[in-house]
Amino acid sequence: MHSEYPNLFSPYDLAGVRLKNRLAMAPMSTQYGGKDGSVQPRHIAFYRERALGGFGLIIVEFTCVDTLTGRTEEHQLSLDSRANLDGHKRLVDGVKSAGAACFVQLQHGGRFADKRLVGLPKAASSVYSRKDPTKLVSGEFTTEEVERLVEKFAYTARLCKEAGYDGIEVHAAHGYLVSQFVSPNTNLRDDKWGGDADRRMAFPTAIARAIKAEVGAMPLVFRLSVDEFLPGGVTIEDSIYNSKLLAAAGTDAIHASTGRGPDSFERVMEPMSTPEGWRVPLARRIREEAGVPVITVGQIRTPAVAEAAIADGSADLVALGRPTLADAHWARKVEEGRFDDVRPCTSCNWCIGGNTHPMTCAENPRTGYELDPIVPADTGAGRKAVVIGAGPGGLSAALMLAEAGFDTHLHEARAYLGGGLIASAMPPGKDKFFWYRDYLLRRLDRSAVKVHLGSSLDAAGVIALKPDVVFVAAGTRNRPMDVPGITGPRVLDSFEILMGGQDAGLAAGQGVVVYGGGETGCETAEYFADRGVAVTLVSRSPAASLARAAERIYRKMLLQRLAANPLITLVPDTTITQIAEDGTVTLVGKDGTSRTLAADRVIIAQGRDPADAMIGALMAAGIETQVVGDSHKVGRIGHAVHDAYHALRAMAAVRTRPTELAC
Repeated sequence: MHSEYPNLFSPYDLAGVRLKNRLAMAPMSTQYGGKDGSVQPRHIAFYRERALGGFGLIIVEFTCVDTLTGRTEEHQLSLDSRANLDGHKRLVDGVKSAGAACFVQLQHGGRFADKRLVGLPKAASSVYSRKDPTKLVSGEFTTEEVERLVEKFAYTARLCKEAGYDGIEVHAAHGYLVSQFVSPNTNLRDDKWGGDADRRMAFPTAIARAIKAEVGAMPLVFRLSVDEFLPGGVTIEDSIYNSKLLAAAGTDAIHASTGRGPDSFERVMEPMSTPEGWRVPLARRIREEAGVPVITVGQIRTPAVAEAAIADGSADLVALGRPTLADAHWARKVEEGRFDDVRPCTSCNWCIGGNTHPMTCAENPRTGYELDPIVPADTGAGRKAVVIGAGPGGLSAALMLAEAGFDTHLHEARAYLGGGLIASAMPPGKDKFFWYRDYLLRRLDRSAVKVHLGSSLDAAGVIALKPDVVFVAAGTRNRPMDVPGITGPRVLDSFEILMGGQDAGLAAGQGVVVYGGGETGCETAEYFADRGVAVTLVSRSPAASLARAAERIYRKMLLQRLAANPLITLVPDTTITQIAEDGTVTLVGKDGTSRTLAADRVIIAQGRDPADAMIGALMAAGIETQVVGDSHKVGRIGHAVHDAYHALRAMAAVRTRPTELAC
């Protein structure tokens, strides 16, 4: 029995399948699949790594049961015929031989099937465009088509059993087809498949009975959005009733998720400001009132919260999604008493990336690249590496260079480490970025990296160190602006304030003008309002373009908070043309009208440019130079970390001797 987390690391029998602990990897779309829906070697390596990482149960991502009508993504897995069966067998073997049980999630996109792949999607009920009520967005499945879909779920379940999966999960959450039938918000039918609570549940219960008829005692789980958090949508009371119906139809457990895409997607993939473990009480209600085993999931980041959910009877299993991307070995490290070694998930949502690229993690560049060979530890033997800048890119580069055998020197101009991570963590609700900074600093303390604080080097200074390779990760520099008075005594820089390099010296009740409607400007406005300072947020762009480069879920919540904050006044479509010494600004609107506004301080948040001044001189001196993070292109934390990873791999590849296949 584990001394600190005895419940979390206790075994559990789920409908006859013995799990070694209570930790499951939640299903997440990876987009690693072939265009034919086939399992790829990348999948096997990805899931096997999490199984080796100590999770008792791996639930493989959503797998389409009908590619003709239900494909949600171009690279989504499918198993609606025997064509892809062998790949699933290999995937199951890879997971189970690593010590975990393996379930798979079955799904149909319904109205969210990709029209480029299936033509006009179909759903529980017809859906028309909000902008053009005459335009049909998705059609309605006929009774015969619904019955055929029930058979499709059952047939895919039979193939899953043949592939060797230990259990089946049906995706009945987040707005996909099954949930479209369950929700009164999206099921407007009045027939055997809709019209009241029981008929809305006719489709999922028919699926449950059909699957059980095919797979027998094999465990069956339904993933539900137990509360959609939408007017007219599914409530927790609905889900208690629905769970009882599913249990009566043969379902063995409920995976209690929340939200619906896209309308309440922030309840599906929460931003980092969401409290940890907030969904657990909902899972508890399902478990207690529906009398069915429950998997809880969502915004669980620490083992203490996971342990409590099991110990107090809220859930039988705890599923982790994004944390398994940040650290595949979360479970094993926690079991070994090494939670400080767990790379923390900050819920930054870089992993979903707008669903435009295969899934990876901002902090863990090996996620999705598990097939990459490890860079040999003697790659840098006898060679000196200098890293300029100790933000996320620089810290990551220094750690990986040292691990690869380089004599690594990290130079940071400031008196402290963290760089842009600090500025990212300072706005309200973003303190989880400090988790990641602190993790990197712990790693740095145990590494061979030599740290030089307060070391502001130019190109000549770097060249004088005689490095073999330089990683330039110096971040950003101010973007010059031609505004009279911008160098005045009351004018400060938003980045420097968030970095702790400048003190605005403001108290509650005073007023500030923040100039810039980008993500940093909006966050700076929140930063001051959180301290009781009245903020006028001036943006040259229209209100609809505020923070337009921010991650989409975070942006939605940020804009809602800005609009609701009584201390923040937005002035869009406006330019500051002059700043007086006393802080009075001259504002000119889009229509040319001018007015003045008094302020105790003026904060400039007009964007920043790459700090790349030394790069040309280093390359001219013949020094191998890698440019990462914002010094390359201003971006997000994940870009910086991945730049460092791929730069080092490229360096190692140059020194790799080519080999030929035996065939």
